[in-house]
Amino acid sequence: MADFIAIDTNIWHFAFIKPREREFQGIHEKAKEFILNKLRDTRIRIAMSSYQLAEVLEVLRKSGVPCNVLLKLLEDFMSAKFYVIELTKQHVSKAMELSCSSNIHIYDYLVAIPLEGIVSEIFSADDHFQHKHFTRIAKVTNPLEPWVIREGRRPEQFSK
Repeated sequence: MADFIAIDTNIWHFAFIKPREREFQGIHEKAKEFILNKLRDTRIRIAMSSYQLAEVLEVLRKSGVPCNVLLKLLEDFMSAKFYVIELTKQHVSKAMELSCSSNIHIYDYLVAIPLEGIVSEIFSADDHFQHKHFTRIAKVTNPLEPWVIREGRRPEQFSK
């Protein structure tokens, strides 16, 4: 039986997109290696909400990934390696409620909430995912440490 994990959009983005800035090229290499290792591991399946599936494709499209690559990725997302959970009105309602209480944008919740009770671990470089709302869903690990990556901001390094 496979373990289910989630991989946040920021990791998919950096795995596919090599940054122009030299200082961030190591993030690309780490993300790419991480994704490839998870794809090769037959003991795990990657779960994602239908919202996140669309989000990953749109983020990559906006970053200049060619349509033929996006269509191949979509085909991969539809394979048995992936488990896609449809987003419901109840998911959106809970996401809005938690977003209002935490001031974390609703999109992160739309990625995570549908995976509750399914995934054992969420991989994200976004420090929003360290909030208790997300750590209650599953263990949260940043595979790109020491980098922290939030949407709309430049990546930052933090030492422990």
